[in-house]
Amino acid sequence: MPNDAGPIDWVPRTAGKAPALVRPASAQQALAARRSLGRGAVFVAGATALQLAWGVAEEESPDASHLVDLLGGALPSGIDDVILPAGTPALRVGAAARLESLRRAPRVRAWAPRLCEAIDAIAAPGVRNLATLGGNIGWRCGDALPALLASQARAGLAEGGVAPLVEILDAARRDPAGDLPLIEAVFLPKGSSAHAGGWSVFEKVGWRATFSPSRLTLAVEASEQGGRIATARVAATAAGWPARRLPSVEAWLIGRAVAALRDDASALSTACLADLGGASRARLAARLLTGHLAREARSDV
Repeated sequence: MPNDAGPIDWVPRTAGKAPALVRPASAQQALAARRSLGRGAVFVAGATALQLAWGVAEEESPDASHLVDLLGGALPSGIDDVILPAGTPALRVGAAARLESLRRAPRVRAWAPRLCEAIDAIAAPGVRNLATLGGNIGWRCGDALPALLASQARAGLAEGGVAPLVEILDAARRDPAGDLPLIEAVFLPKGSSAHAGGWSVFEKVGWRATFSPSRLTLAVEASEQGGRIATARVAATAAGWPARRLPSVEAWLIGRAVAALRDDASALSTACLADLGGASRARLAARLLTGHLAREARSDV
């Protein structure tokens, strides 16, 4: 209602039409519904990310004409041990798995501790009990994504096949009008630095102590040999900035003497700027990386 205490620009709005709900029983039915209904149809699971794009006034409604519900059996939610085609053991996590259930699952905590850390940094338990892993990926800026990318996660696609998650996200980022393919499951391969005795780091920096959009969410998987960084996988995201690996940072880190990282912080900042674009994100990433990697180097002494 208008506020009589002072003049404001208030114009009543006509209530929009609520989107229709479609409940497919399988991934194939979900794909068929999306194709037949066109771009007005949106895949939805827990809807926690989707709601962030809705207006706060009750008269405002989402732009979607149809919501294609993926939680009625269209996508799996279980956790299974599998072997990838290359013979690598992996944990298969259904895309419909709720984030809080994953955070609490003993197998996931043992297999992918940085992913559980990332999930713990997402909103509050009430949101995590609704949100799904597939939805966090579909958002493209989800805090779970850096941990998934740094661990070389792969995506099982509803249309068939398995592809590196980083390739799927990179392709979507190059084509802003393009959609992510429907992801049925996520494969977490064994062989990450956490399992190989290397370094595994996750950190989220927000604007304040309570819930806030991320300034930068960063994940690192690295290993050291002879006092130098032998392998490095670094990934990041931020509010409104889609998740990605940081190839310039990775290339700069490999072969560097870990103990001397702080002495060449300006060069690391330049590499961060090449990957992260914004100067403030680059400075923050460089500080986090030098701090974490220097700490890991000291712990090896």
